[in-house]
Amino acid sequence: MTQHHLALIIGLAILNGIFSPALIAVFALYPVWYPAFLPAILPVMFALSSVIVATLTLMIGGVPAALYERATRHEKTPMSGYVWLAGVLVLTLPAIPGITNALGL
Repeated sequence: MTQHHLALIIGLAILNGIFSPALIAVFALYPVWYPAFLPAILPVMFALSSVIVATLTLMIGGVPAALYERATRHEKTPMSGYVWLAGVLVLTLPAIPGITNALGL
């Protein structure tokens, strides 16, 4: 996998973290993951919710790539990068309406 694939995968995960409909659920569940001793500052909680969704996108999107590597018994082939990219792209599909609204399209 080249650096360009990894940059594209991370970029898609960040977009999904910002515009995903799952962001609302993660934000609403802040008492579960946000430390109680910190003040509840909305911009901080929103940013952390976005980071959580982006990280989960990277992790869940990488599962098919790991299964592909396990099934083919190859280590880090370029195809596994494409599988990871496809997994992240599928997870980013629900965020596309939010992205187009933000761009004014």
